[in-house]
Amino acid sequence: MASSTVTTCRARADDRRSHLLVSVRKLVVVTIAIALFALPVHCQSEKRLSSIQQQQQQHQYYDSEELTSGGEVIKSKIRPDTYSQDPSSSQQYEKHLQHGKQSDTVGSASTVYGEQYGDGGVLMQKDQPLLDEEAQESISSGSINNHRIPQYTRTGSPVPTDVVEGKNVGNRAVGNNYHHPGNPLPASSGYAVDPVYGPHYSSQDLVQDQNYQLEFKYHDYDKMTKFLRTTSSRFPNLTALYSIGKSVQGRDLWVMVVSSSPYEHMIGKPDVKYVANMHGNEAVGRELMLHLIQYLVNSYSVDPYIRWLLDNTRIHVLPSMNPDGFEVAREGQCDGGQGRYNARGFDLNRNFPDYFKQNNKRGQPETDAVKEWTSKIQFVLSGGLHGGALVASYPFDNTPNSMFQSYTSTPSLTPDDDVFKHLALTYSRNHPSMNQGVACKAGTPTFNNGITNGAAWYPLTGGMQDFNYVWYGCMEVTLELSCCKYPPTSELPKLWEENRLSLVKFLAEAHRGVHGFVMDEHGNPIEKASLKIKGRDVGFQTTKYGEFWRILLPGVYKLEIYGDGYIPKEMDFMVVEQHPTLLNVTLHTSKRQDNTPYRQPVPHFYHHHHPQGIALAPKQPTQDTGILSSITSGFNNFVSNMFG
Repeated sequence: MASSTVTTCRARADDRRSHLLVSVRKLVVVTIAIALFALPVHCQSEKRLSSIQQQQQQHQYYDSEELTSGGEVIKSKIRPDTYSQDPSSSQQYEKHLQHGKQSDTVGSASTVYGEQYGDGGVLMQKDQPLLDEEAQESISSGSINNHRIPQYTRTGSPVPTDVVEGKNVGNRAVGNNYHHPGNPLPASSGYAVDPVYGPHYSSQDLVQDQNYQLEFKYHDYDKMTKFLRTTSSRFPNLTALYSIGKSVQGRDLWVMVVSSSPYEHMIGKPDVKYVANMHGNEAVGRELMLHLIQYLVNSYSVDPYIRWLLDNTRIHVLPSMNPDGFEVAREGQCDGGQGRYNARGFDLNRNFPDYFKQNNKRGQPETDAVKEWTSKIQFVLSGGLHGGALVASYPFDNTPNSMFQSYTSTPSLTPDDDVFKHLALTYSRNHPSMNQGVACKAGTPTFNNGITNGAAWYPLTGGMQDFNYVWYGCMEVTLELSCCKYPPTSELPKLWEENRLSLVKFLAEAHRGVHGFVMDEHGNPIEKASLKIKGRDVGFQTTKYGEFWRILLPGVYKLEIYGDGYIPKEMDFMVVEQHPTLLNVTLHTSKRQDNTPYRQPVPHFYHHHHPQGIALAPKQPTQDTGILSSITSGFNNFVSNMFG
């Protein structure tokens, strides 16, 4: 009896152990599954938090008691319908005008207006000259040290009220105060002008007929090169041709500058760009860029609006970022076909550094060339031309939830979402059909007013427009120009007429918002000063001449300015609809009590309103690993090929 009882107890104990082991095994399996699921997200969050904490620790400022009294920040008074200027900068303004590009010719500057009042704040108006008569005479005559003087009558000025696009005002000759071609282009950028330039060049490769008009047909690489060189030869005062690099197969990545100052940077004149044909089989943008170049140079002498645009802007046009892909693409292939990728099989619009997700794709020569180009020239505005849909798409293209990219309607918004929507609407509303938001075909999305947030359409990693915005503060919009990627030649005239006005009006938006100069107390420009609009935590920087631009809609803003070794500063200003705001800033050198300079670190800027507190500044993104990520990313890239 006792033996039977013991046996029964042992059996029950064995059953309990067996059930316990099964439960433990299940718990272990569930725990491992949860850990595998959460690990990438946890690592991503930890790295972001660690990065933010390290940067916050590094950006501790000296107590205000250790700063000299000379560094006290004085705020400007702001009144409606005025241009705001830092009060201390007015004393050094004339000296700053001398920091232009050395040139054989000297331009002229009209009166710079302003008003002294109250505590010395300066408001830029149209009623009263800021500089005295002697200084104004020196500037107007161009006698200040034989430097090129910023032409403030043209640079940054609003469109004249009497300018009507298309109005014929006679055959005005191109002005004669332009720099002769032959100098490096652009100034200080490191790019050399194509050797085929200038009125003295003669070659059978150039079209000598002065009445030559670009045909509405697709141009292969050789024909495109011939057209660009011909245009550069015929219009040496309005164009300059240079290459930013070569494709995998050795074709030049040509860029044409169209401006009344094509060979050098003019102080106060913003640089803008168009990039087309980065997917080789999306051919419409390539041809439209060639026609845009011809339209601009032919219209300069007869169209006041175009003249204003070229006098006030430097337009860089890259007609084909993927010339190798175009050579193998075929006309009539609307939804896909050969040529999308470069010669090594890489999608160039998935090949840029990405803020939200580690991009492990090997850099390609075409992408590297564009990255270097963007780093050398401070572009204010950019448009990327694509095909396969009819919509203007704006950042962000990617989303923080990069593990589970999917085609949803959830947007990924930037701090400048209002500006990006405005830029996209500027293009779509000047297009006769894009603004209607009609789907290209059954089963494809419709877009309200012809615009969309990129991630809300479909998320992608390594896109060019996010790179431009986060890394360099350049506002880029992706422009999908045709439902068919490579439509028949017969459709090109119609496509040009549909897009002509939009292409021009979009570029003019570079003159909206605020622009100005950052100088030290001695009137010297401060290069690479970091700026941001408070509440819009994506930074931008000054050029070597201390210039800055930021596209903004009408409203009241606060500009934060930082410079290594300078006391930070904040300035209030107002943007109105009709005129860009000129805001000049003076930073004072920061010193310790012992009068030695303090090298104050420049802070990174954070997007405080982002749910995950992500820092919107160039940094090494977190790495997203795992087979699930690879599968979802591959699926998204496959589907995105159908749309552009």
